[in-house]
Parts: sequence; C-alpha cells; structure tokens
Amino acid sequence: MRPASDSIDSPTALMRRFLQAFEALDLAAFMDCFADGATAFFPQPEPPQRFEGRAAIRSQFERVFAAIRAAAPSGPPYHRLDDEDAAVQVLSRDAAIVTFHLRNATRLARRTLVLVHAEGAWRIAHLHASNVVPPER
Repeated sequence: MRPASDSIDSPTALMRRFLQAFEALDLAAFMDCFADGATAFFPQPEPPQRFEGRAAIRSQFERVFAAIRAAAPSGPPYHRLDDEDAAVQVLSRDAAIVTFHLRNATRLARRTLVLVHAEGAWRIAHLHASNVVPPER
C-alpha cells in the first residue's frame, strides 16, 4: 500500500469530494464522482441487489438523499461524514482502492471505493457499503 498524495486529482481527493457532496446532498457533484458503468452495493436496509450503471445508482441515491433531507433540521451540510482509518491501495496508474469507516452512535459504516483513472480524472467504478454494530471502545 502506497500513500496517495492529496493533490487535486488523487484517490484521496476523490474520496473527499464524494463525502463533501454527500454531506451537502449535492446529487450532481456526488454523481460526478462515479464512472460510466459504475456499480454499487448499498447497506441495509437498502435493497440487497447490485445497482448497475449511473442511472440506477442515481435513482437509489435520490431516495437516500430525500430521506436524509426530510429528517434534517437545517440546510447544507445536512450531516457530517468524518472518514476514519482511510487507506489507499494504488494498484496501477489507473486503478486504486480506497477504504474507510464512518462512525456514529449506532453503526460503524464500512466503505470501499474501487477507482479508475480515465479521461484525466479519478472516478468510482464500484461502491461497496456495509454497516455493522460498532465495537465497544
């Protein structure tokens, strides 16, 4: 595992853009993080099937964002997403894996982003999301 620089176009920078867009519920900026043909697995209680393609991923995130927005007491940012234990594995000049945790009082969210570098930018080729009960600290 090599650390990635946090340049404007790095796997780490993409992870940060992804999380900032999610905090703001900015669907356009969020979807810009995904490659054409991307796939995703959502955590429970979301549907268990693989979502294939940007349109399917967007449709599911529209529902997720609407639920968060409806429960939020104020406008952007709608919530804080502080990544923990971020790790970047650079596989080649055009492929990387980023893993990290997001934590709150009820869950430890595990996230994996499989990234590709194409057309001059890093994009998410696959998002895998799962949640577990956090271990006692």
